[in-house]
Amino acid sequence: MLPARAQSDPTLATTSAAVPGTAELQKALEEGGIAVQTVRPGIRLAGYLDSSFVDNFIPPNARIPTRMADDGIAGGGFNFNAVRLLLERPLDDQNRWEMGFRVDLFAGQDAASMGGPDNLAGLGVPTEAGNARNTSSFLLAEAYILLRIPVGNAIDLKIGKFVPPLGFEVMERPANLNFTYGNLYSNLIPEMVTGTEAVYRPVDWVETTLGVLDGSFNAARAGFPFFGESTNSLGSAEAYLFLASAAFDAPARNARLVASALYGPDGADPPGFGLAPSIPGSGVFVQSPLNRAAPFFLGDIWGEWIPKAARDRILLAWEATGGFYEGVAAPGADSLQASHWLGASLWARYQISSFVSFALRTDWIHASANEILPEHIGPEDIWSVTGTVGFDIWENLMVRTEFRMDWGAAIYGTPIFPTGTLLFPLSSGPAFLWAVETVYSF
Repeated sequence: MLPARAQSDPTLATTSAAVPGTAELQKALEEGGIAVQTVRPGIRLAGYLDSSFVDNFIPPNARIPTRMADDGIAGGGFNFNAVRLLLERPLDDQNRWEMGFRVDLFAGQDAASMGGPDNLAGLGVPTEAGNARNTSSFLLAEAYILLRIPVGNAIDLKIGKFVPPLGFEVMERPANLNFTYGNLYSNLIPEMVTGTEAVYRPVDWVETTLGVLDGSFNAARAGFPFFGESTNSLGSAEAYLFLASAAFDAPARNARLVASALYGPDGADPPGFGLAPSIPGSGVFVQSPLNRAAPFFLGDIWGEWIPKAARDRILLAWEATGGFYEGVAAPGADSLQASHWLGASLWARYQISSFVSFALRTDWIHASANEILPEHIGPEDIWSVTGTVGFDIWENLMVRTEFRMDWGAAIYGTPIFPTGTLLFPLSSGPAFLWAVETVYSF
């Protein structure tokens, strides 16, 4: 398992022990060629507590809209980023009928920044970003049933709300190489989807995924009043999303390549697209009233490699993503205008010792005139460089310090009420961040 993509390693809370006195029966069955698993997976409970100090050196009342909300505000302050709780009953390694489940819950400021509009933003007073950003915010990130169907090498079926196999970075900050989220994850990659997906391994080193999803990502549209409408359709179209992904592992399990595509023949809600030159975009976490029934496509490919010659001390990774949407129309007009976006990122981490590591990330994002980037009118190009030094204090305690610089078109500004549009003149940066993070895992 490659550490960059690994989820928190859950500790076993309860297990089903083998019944005493069954050893003779088990031995007889095994001698007859019948495999017996004596200890089946039980219910697992795991998680972490993540807090930080973040300082952005930008003018008062300004903010950086292309970052997660709690990473892009002016000045310095202490954040309780998240308490994350994972409850699951994983599947065993047998090719047989089997059922399990997984539930992921986030509470804290990250829950307010991510997952909109499917999160509960607490009772705080909304800011200009529309997020309470307080420690009372909650987000149900995943909740799905797992079903193993013993066909071929076994098909694992997920039903519910889950994270799609898109993007190198993940929702859990401690599992990423850097403390802050990269611009690709914050602006171009869906976090969560609702529906069903089937995972199948035709051979040991290939994993394929096919899914049929609700007509949105980051939120389930069914029953949610998007702009006063409780419907799963865009116009008169059903607006389903179709997911396809393939992952390839190296024989030594020290490298992985993942290619994924998300296609909606009738569009997707969110993201919130804007119109050039007068109406800014609102980003992937905000649904747009302008979305129409028209093709939507998002493609993503990433890879990682841990060179054996470096004795597992170096990890290298890269990602490229892009997409288009043809259903943006000006208010009062019927003509549709296409929108497209691109992004690329590189990562490197060096494990200096068992105690200290250093990680570097560079990324670039581009959006066309019909913006997908929040509070921007395009076309836009934005770059960033991030350096992170990590300290593994104890087995369950990690401390990281991070320096980040962003620059490009309209990096930060002061929002105008009530539209949220950034006030001119805008700054092209650079915008600097310094942060210290402390994580306790259990």
